[in-house]
Amino acid sequence: MKMPGRLLAAGAAALLVAASVMVATLLTAPLPFLPSLMPCLPAVTAPSGSGYSPPGLAALADAAVRYATTPTVPQQSRAEISLSLAVLRRRAPLRLLVFGLGHDSPLWHALNPGGATVFLEEDPSWYSVVRGQSPFLRGHLVAYRTRLDHADRLLATYKDHPSCLPGGGGNGGGDVPRVRGNAECPLALHNLPAEVYEKEWDMVMIDAPKGYFASAPGRMAAVWTAAAMARGRRGEGDTDVFLHDVDRRVEKAYAEEFLCERFRVGATGRLWHFRIPPASRRGNGTAAAGGAGAGDGRRPFC
Repeated sequence: MKMPGRLLAAGAAALLVAASVMVATLLTAPLPFLPSLMPCLPAVTAPSGSGYSPPGLAALADAAVRYATTPTVPQQSRAEISLSLAVLRRRAPLRLLVFGLGHDSPLWHALNPGGATVFLEEDPSWYSVVRGQSPFLRGHLVAYRTRLDHADRLLATYKDHPSCLPGGGGNGGGDVPRVRGNAECPLALHNLPAEVYEKEWDMVMIDAPKGYFASAPGRMAAVWTAAAMARGRRGEGDTDVFLHDVDRRVEKAYAEEFLCERFRVGATGRLWHFRIPPASRRGNGTAAAGGAGAGDGRRPFC
C-alpha cells in the first residue's frame, strides 16, 4: 500500500529534526569514549580584571620573566637555591634577612610572598644599580668595620672582648650578646637600621659582603651578628641560617665557631644550612643537629 504524500513528507521532516537534535547533542556534550584527549578547563572563581592577586603572585611572575629573558643568573646554583626553598615552602610567609643585594634579590623577594624580606648591602654603587633595576626591594646601605685580612686576628682575639661573648659584659647579665649599639665588640654590626633589630628573623641568608680580597669587609661580622640574633630569639621556632661560599677558609672557620657544626642540618655545593635554637631552649633537646646541651667551652656560641 502506498503512503499518502503528506504523511511521507511529515515523516521525513520529523526524522530531520531528530537527526539535528542528535548532532547538536554530540557536538556540545563530552564524548564518554574520549576522556583523556581533552582535560576539562579548571574553574576560575576570581572576578575578571583582578590580575595577579595577592601581590606575591605578581612578584613571582616578575621574577619568572626576569630570569627567562636575561643571561644573568643568580649567584647560587639550582641545588643551593632548592635547599633554601625547602625552608621557605615550610615556613613562609616569614621574616627573611639577606646580607647582600644581587641578581638573585628579586628571586628571594618573590619566594617569600606575604613575608618581610630585607636586604643589606655595603657597596654604594652596586646598591644603586640593583635598586634602580628593582625599586620594589626593601634594602639598606650599611657599613662594616672589618677587613678580610684581619679575619684570623679577630677570630683569635674576640674572646678578649666580654661584649662579644654570651653572658659577657654589656649584655645585661643575660646569655645573649647585645648587637645593637655594641660598638665594643669588633664583630658586632652595631649600627644597622632600627628595623633590623626590632624584628626577630626567621631566616637569614649570608651571601655578602665581599670576601675575596684583602681589603674587603669579609663575612665575619655578618656571621657573628646572625649567630647572636638567633641565640637571642624569643619567638617560636628556630632561626634558619644559610651561609654561602663555605669553600673559602674564612667563611668555614667562622661558621664552625659561631653557627656551630652541631646545628648544621644541610649542605649542598658551597652552601651550609644551620638551624639554630635560641639560648633559652638549648637545654631541652630541641636543637636540630646533635641535640642541645651545655655547649662547647672552646666555642662559647656552640
